[in-house]
Amino acid sequence: MKEYSRREFLRRMLGNTTRAGVGTGMVYGALEMRESRTPPQGMRGDLGIVRPPGAQIESDFLSSCIRCTDCADACPAQCILFFGPEAGALHGTPYIQTDEKGCTLCMKCGPACPSEALAVLETKEEVSMGRAVVDERLCVSFNGTGVCGACHTVCPLRNRAIIQDHRNRPNVDVEHCTGCGLCEEVCIVRDRRAIRVVSGRFNISEQEQEQEQDREEPERDQTEEATS
Repeated sequence: MKEYSRREFLRRMLGNTTRAGVGTGMVYGALEMRESRTPPQGMRGDLGIVRPPGAQIESDFLSSCIRCTDCADACPAQCILFFGPEAGALHGTPYIQTDEKGCTLCMKCGPACPSEALAVLETKEEVSMGRAVVDERLCVSFNGTGVCGACHTVCPLRNRAIIQDHRNRPNVDVEHCTGCGLCEEVCIVRDRRAIRVVSGRFNISEQEQEQEQDREEPERDQTEEATS
């Protein structure tokens, strides 16, 4: 007996459902919604969201950003993307997907922002979008499978943010790293980059849910003690 995937099965099953008054668009729409529950690309899991330079702390940023796209319009590198409706409260806000295209630190997005969600920064050294972290197990210069140096070469604060030692092994100085992500973009380890930007920014709604759970636990414990 021939086996079908779930999508193929639904496609065949829905062939004649319009006669029964069931719209295929409605069913397919529900299927797409169910399959889109994975976090949007820009959230980056435990790595956190990378915002453009000068972004306020996440809660203030979300309340200040007016979702206008002016920052992206001003960006010559075209590295600024926007969350879609599937991102909930993040919808319309800018982010940078550093494994695809890093920020060149042109500093033009801050002056373009009409709401001051992105502050105007004068120098590259002021930028703090995150910090690059090297996975020595994956980096070819560390694990002995090659000699690279691409991240060091592309770093806008070369020899300050990224310093090389034996076999071009990159060492990140967190005091100088801006989190621009150019190193992650050019990393030759393609399946999973050997150097990645960690921002510490997460979906604020998830943070609020965790905080609410933390507040509820002591109250629940007190209630259980009182009733026992």
